[in-house]
Amino acid sequence: MGLAIGGVIANWFGVLIIYINSLQDELYGIMLPIACIFALISTVGILFAGKNKKLAGTLIITGSILFVPLGLIGVFGAKKIISLANEATLEERRNS
Repeated sequence: MGLAIGGVIANWFGVLIIYINSLQDELYGIMLPIACIFALISTVGILFAGKNKKLAGTLIITGSILFVPLGLIGVFGAKKIISLANEATLEERRNS
C-alpha cells in the first residue's frame, strides 16, 4: 500500500510540474486540467483501498497512466494491492 501512496504523491508532483510550466507555456495550461483529473482518479483509488482493493488498484493504474515515468510507481503499487486482494479471495475460496 505504501508504494501506491508514493505513486499518488508522485502523480501530484507531476501536476505541480505541469502547473509551474503552464505559467510560461500555453500547451501546459491545456494539459493542466487533464493532469488534475488523472491525479484525482488515482487519489480516489487510494481512498477505496480499504474497502474494495480491486477497484482501488484499477483506479490507481488508470490515474497513473498519464504520468509516465512517475506514474510507474503507482502502477507497481496498484498491482501489488490487486495481487493481495486476489490472494485473499483465493484463501476464502479454499476455506469454504
